[in-house]
Parts: sequence; C-alpha cells; structure tokens
Amino acid sequence: MTETDMIRTSEEVTDVSIKAAFREFEERCDRLKALDRAYRTGQVGESVEYPVNKCRYISDTKTAYTCAIPPTYDTDEDDANAERIVELYRDEVKEQTDQAITSLCSRFGRAFELVYLVERDGQLVPDSEAVSPLDAFVAYDGALKPDSVFGAVHYVRERENGTQMHFLDVYDRSDRTTWAQGESGKGWSKGESVPHGFDRVPLIEYRNNAEAFGDFEAVMPIQEALNHVMSDRVIDKDKFAEAYLVSKGFWFGDTAEEVSESMTRLKDQKVIGLPKDADLSFLTKAMDETSVQVLVDDLTAELHTISQIPDLSDESFAANASGVAMRYKLLGLSNLCEAFLVQHRKGFVRRCKLFSVGLFGRKDAVDVSRMRCVFRFNLPVDYAYEAQALQQYMAMGVLSKRTAMQSCPYVEDVAQEEERIASEQSEYDRRMIQAGDDLVQRDALLMLGDEDADSA
Repeated sequence: MTETDMIRTSEEVTDVSIKAAFREFEERCDRLKALDRAYRTGQVGESVEYPVNKCRYISDTKTAYTCAIPPTYDTDEDDANAERIVELYRDEVKEQTDQAITSLCSRFGRAFELVYLVERDGQLVPDSEAVSPLDAFVAYDGALKPDSVFGAVHYVRERENGTQMHFLDVYDRSDRTTWAQGESGKGWSKGESVPHGFDRVPLIEYRNNAEAFGDFEAVMPIQEALNHVMSDRVIDKDKFAEAYLVSKGFWFGDTAEEVSESMTRLKDQKVIGLPKDADLSFLTKAMDETSVQVLVDDLTAELHTISQIPDLSDESFAANASGVAMRYKLLGLSNLCEAFLVQHRKGFVRRCKLFSVGLFGRKDAVDVSRMRCVFRFNLPVDYAYEAQALQQYMAMGVLSKRTAMQSCPYVEDVAQEEERIASEQSEYDRRMIQAGDDLVQRDALLMLGDEDADSA
C-alpha cells in the first residue's frame, strides 16, 4: 500500500480520529463517484447527449475474465478445522462474494469485505459480505507494515427537517460502536459498543493493484474525447435530417399561414413548380465521415492499448485462434488479473484468519497460509490439448492428481469430486467381485450337471 493512498490514524479510536478519517473518506468519495458515473453511464467530465460506455466494457471484461468461472477453495493441510472453513465457504457461496469484490476492485480500485457472526442451528458462525468503497473505509496505524486500527461502514438517515444525518458503524479490534454526526456536522458522538467476536478489525480492504487504481481510470480522458466525437457525429446526423430549406428567387407566401399551407401541400403532393431562375436547397454542414471514422478508430485503439483490455469485437482479434496466439493477445489482460490476485491473496488470508477465530477461537487457530482461493481465468482453450498436457505432467511426476483436478474447468469442488470418483471405483470393484462370484458359481453348476449326466 502506498502511504499517500492510505487513511492513517492514531492507535486510539476517538472523536478526533473518527472525524479526521471521515474527512479523508469524503475526499476519496469525490473520485469514486466520478468512477461510478463513468462505469454506469459512460459520462466523463462534461456530459454529452450520446456517450459511448467503454468504461463498463473494460471493467466487465476484466471481471468476467477473472471470475466468470467461479473460484474454488481448498487447503493443503489435513486439518479438520481448515476443511470446516472451506466447507463453510461453499455453504455460504463465497464465490459470489469474491465475484462482487473483483467487480468493485475493477471499478473503483478497491473493495471491502465485512465479516460478522450470525446464528445458524443454534451456533454462531462467521459470514461476510462485499461492501462498496463508497460506503466503507479502513484506517491504519503509522507502522512501516501497517495494520488496521478500525474500519467503518457509513450510512445516512434523513431527519424530520429534511437534513441528512451521518452514521458510522466503527469496528475496532474488539468492538462495534455506532458513531453519529452532530447537527452542526463538526463533531461525532459515541453510541453503544458491543463485541463483534473477533480479535482484529473485521473489515477487510482489497485492492485492484498496489496503487488502488480502477481498470479504466487511466483512459477516462480518452473516453471523454470519444464521447464528444461520437455524440457530435450523431447530432450532426440529426441536424442533417432536420436541415433548413433555403429558397432563392421566390417565397412560399406573404403570411405565416400561406407559408404553412404551401409547405403542407408540398409534403402531401411531393411536387413544386419554381419560377425561372429560382432554386431550392437544404442548408447543411459538409460531413467528412472518413476523417471522423479514422479519429474514432485511433481513439478506440489507444483506449484498449492503455487499458490493456482487448477489443473482442475486433475482427483481427480472433483471426488466429491458436492457443499460443490467443494467450499472447490476452497477455496484458492476464497481467492485470495476476496483479489483482496478488492483492486478493492478502485479503483472503485475513478472511481465513477471521473465520478461524470466529469458529474455533485463538487456541485452535488454523494455519491459513495453506488455504487457497483458486481463480481460473475464462480463457478460450483447447480442452483436448489441456487434458493431454495435464496427463503428461502427471506421468512425469511433476503434478499431482489433485492439482490437475483444480485446473479442470469441469470440477467445481475437488473434495466432492474425489469422493465421487472413490464411490464409483468402489462400485466398480463391487461389481467386478460380484461378476467373478457369479462366474465361479456358474462353473460349479456346470460341473455338477456333468457329474449327474455321468452317473445317469
């Protein structure tokens, strides 16, 4: 994390530290709202009538490439507690949470996850939800390797007089406390505190990259230029269809009524007679479509080059569909996703620690370093070639069968798939034994039949 992009605070959670952190959060929200507007509408800077939303395309393409195939969870440890956490992730469909985190990180450059305890079947178990950076922040201490001092979820309620009142649910390392902003908007008052059940701040910050930049943030000026060009293009077409009719050497009438009647007759009959040396023409602006299209193509190409997100609609993109060529074309996108996965790993480890404490306490803490969230990029592949390669790796002894199963797009739950394979093998062995017993019994009956025939 970069120091300039981090909300710093003292070790004590006071009204002063809350006020300072909230002020920085509000300053951050100005940028985040601009990113949200660009993602939702394509509008960047000055509004235009016909925006072209490339920002949403960039973010959605990156998100789909990263986790359109839902991530899987696994652990190397033969530990019942670790397996219990993995099982809980599957029960709570944490794939959706990670997909939401990936989408928020792509759009805003960061996302948050709130871990909390819920009661199920008479027992408290941890659960979590993704939270937008427009609604949450985390404040860190001043250490070289900073740790979170508190996190806060922000929400607003309207007073009877129509003004807004801001609230913060502040999570420190032991309690959740509600803070309310005074009517003057200057001070914060502390409300009720309740233990949240964890030994650390249960609000986790995820980053899209080390600088917490959104995927389309660098190309927003190009998006704005493209919006203006495309919007002016459509407006010019509209103006061309509604061009002024210019008459030379005559007029359609002496009064407004006569002019309106003449124009109505002209529209109905589609015929008009003109005096000698008279002329009719439309007042239009000459449009150079070729130059405009060249500019649009240049802006679009520059946008995809800088964002490193390929233009999937480009005919040349799919011209060579071989595996190596396709991977090379998606190299920039893959690099962006790998950078995100490095940051996601940090948040995932913290999530595992919180779940471990929430389930088993500090005494039976799980070694979360061996727990994994496996993302499988949604890359066009030759499955027959991939299967052959995995088989060769296993034959060479450099890849385990479990790791190969994790790489297989058809396997969502490795442990469950292993149980199914074992069950099928057991059933196959049972049938083979049964078939052998039946064969022995048949031979015995045949031999008995021969002996009866000889005795007769």
